[in-house]
Amino acid sequence: MLIVGCNQGSSTSVSPTASQLQSLNIDPAEYGKIRHFVTAQMELESKAKTQKVAPAFSRTDDFGKPVKVGEGPRPQLVLFIKKGCPCSIDAQPLFNRLARKFDGKVDFVGVIDKEGKEFSNQFRVAFPIVDEPSKNLMKAFDARSSVYSALVARNGHIVKMWPGYSADWLKEMNSLLAKASATKETPFDPEYAPKEKATGCAFQ
Repeated sequence: MLIVGCNQGSSTSVSPTASQLQSLNIDPAEYGKIRHFVTAQMELESKAKTQKVAPAFSRTDDFGKPVKVGEGPRPQLVLFIKKGCPCSIDAQPLFNRLARKFDGKVDFVGVIDKEGKEFSNQFRVAFPIVDEPSKNLMKAFDARSSVYSALVARNGHIVKMWPGYSADWLKEMNSLLAKASATKETPFDPEYAPKEKATGCAFQ
């Protein structure tokens, strides 16, 4: 996948500045704190998606480039984003790092509930984002809230779906991304990721 218009840069995480957070009515002191915990029901629903055929879709990203998810030459990681959601903002630098680590091996795609160009530019998103104001893709993947993600294999089946993120889940993502892309696994530092499983704000 050719990623044009995305913010390809250093693999180092770049957290939002205090002024960026304040412009979104987010208290900088609250950055990185868990706001919503993953429930047992969320985990069960996500586990049930394993090995199911992923909902395939073709869209144009916020920079006018085609994006396709489904059966393809490389595995894909689909991340669900809610614009203005502090949980998406907290997690984005970590997913940027994963995307850059697997650049050319795994295609990352963001799906956002509103126009995503501003989010992409503000938070230096390292992969394409497609707009989905209808939230049909969220429903198709059973993504209840932001920061859900799904790893899609080359054959178009879901390897695993995560209803949020945590330090351990990010390490697991790193391992499964390496396996899915047939590359040697190397460590991934989850940095400030929560130890407990955190999810995002609900899509409504």
